[in-house]
Amino acid sequence: MKTPHFLVRLLAALILGAAWPLAFAPFALWPLAIALLFGLFWLASAEERPRRAAALGAVFGFAAFAAGTNWIAITLHNFANMDWALAEGAVALLAACCAVYPALALWLTTRFFVGNARLLALPVLWILGEWARARLFTGFPMLATGYTQTHAFLGGLASWLGQYGVGLATAGVAVILVYMLRRRQSRPVLMGGVAALLMIYGVAMAAASVSFTHPAGKLLRVSLLQGNVAITEKWNAGKISDILHHYVDLILRTPPNTQLIVLPETAFPVFQTEIPGLIAQLQRWSAMHHKILLIGVPEDTGHKYYNAAMEIDGTAPLRWYRKEHLVPFGEYIPMPSLLTSLVHHFLPGLGSFSSGHGPYVLPVDGQKAGITICYEESFSRDVRKGVEEGATFLLNISDYAWYGHSIAAAQSLQMAAMQSLQEQKPDIRATNTGITALISPRGQVRAQLPQFVVGTLNEAIQPMAGETPYGRWGSLPYLLLSLILLLMAVLLSRRRSSSRQQEWRGSRYCRG
Repeated sequence: MKTPHFLVRLLAALILGAAWPLAFAPFALWPLAIALLFGLFWLASAEERPRRAAALGAVFGFAAFAAGTNWIAITLHNFANMDWALAEGAVALLAACCAVYPALALWLTTRFFVGNARLLALPVLWILGEWARARLFTGFPMLATGYTQTHAFLGGLASWLGQYGVGLATAGVAVILVYMLRRRQSRPVLMGGVAALLMIYGVAMAAASVSFTHPAGKLLRVSLLQGNVAITEKWNAGKISDILHHYVDLILRTPPNTQLIVLPETAFPVFQTEIPGLIAQLQRWSAMHHKILLIGVPEDTGHKYYNAAMEIDGTAPLRWYRKEHLVPFGEYIPMPSLLTSLVHHFLPGLGSFSSGHGPYVLPVDGQKAGITICYEESFSRDVRKGVEEGATFLLNISDYAWYGHSIAAAQSLQMAAMQSLQEQKPDIRATNTGITALISPRGQVRAQLPQFVVGTLNEAIQPMAGETPYGRWGSLPYLLLSLILLLMAVLLSRRRSSSRQQEWRGSRYCRG
């Protein structure tokens, strides 16, 4: 088959990358993830020049992140006073940074592996790139391959290997299809490929049937409040009193049998030191009605400020969860000596929250809630901190009003579902404008409120005790599997190179 011109292949990689977000929520076309990776891997595996392979990965990655995280431009335009061109330029810069990882994965594959070893190494290095992207420079885990399979067959591997293990299986399926197509004239290869695909899906389905957690105690009745407060009003000093009354009214209207009431991130947009009277009233109300309140509110400790969740349990001392994984340029200014003046040009008066350091669970009526705030829930390692402290259910408070009517909230909900699936724990999410939801231990969204409405989601969850393999060991099993596959690829590549050298020497001897 004639290889297309390189510019045509670059254009194909660009189109494949631009379609990548369609594999994620809210579109959730999970088979498309395999098809797009198949297309990219087909292009890359035929390329013998590492730089060209890297270019294919870079173009794919840039298009994927420019299209899939474009909601960031909404925030930059609406709240950082950037015009659309500058906001889109900032998203393009982020996309270019994220494109380094797929580019590096394809460069390494082409530079160090040959023949079938290249196909073996390709999915491993692709997902390792995603794993690194979620860790370096505070991390950015959006649009990772494994999330596309949250509600598909391969998602069954999540409780064992985490979403990166799911991603490895997904990329592996794509590579097997590439190998089958390249060797389509060989009946044994086609039969072996079909057998490998059946094995991967069979293992995933068997893995999904194993339960590592079990019910702990009785049902917990929860009320999740969605205030639907516009960002322009939320941080308007003249509107604070109305917002506080709005949420208090929602609290007072919760059902009598509710045990836990959850308010979104910074639902009270003032420091707790500014509303001691209201907090005291809520404490008395909590004691009288035997309800626990979890409220998103900034905390002022006198020398530090935190994006926090405040727990009110009757007249007991207040308990706090302080957000640890902060958003750069949103909640703190990195390298403040260099960047403070530039950031304040766009966001006058922006201060910096401090990073919390646990505890990561709060007691709730005999259970333990593993708390995360906002995009912490997108990081599996952050969610695991609560599980390691004995969480029997997951709880997240967020505010996605910053991103308007975009796909950001749906992407976040899909990632939250993967966290429940990995840990086999129920997850409750209270958000300002959506998506407020309850997720089962199997990652299924059991109930949710429509976006951009005022409402209360009244449901009951069954707390779950126990740990999954992923909850206990994190990414270690996935990393060990990746290491084994890479070692196999190295050995296979060396064997291929050795055979080529022997053939070359033999041909020289015959000519001599």
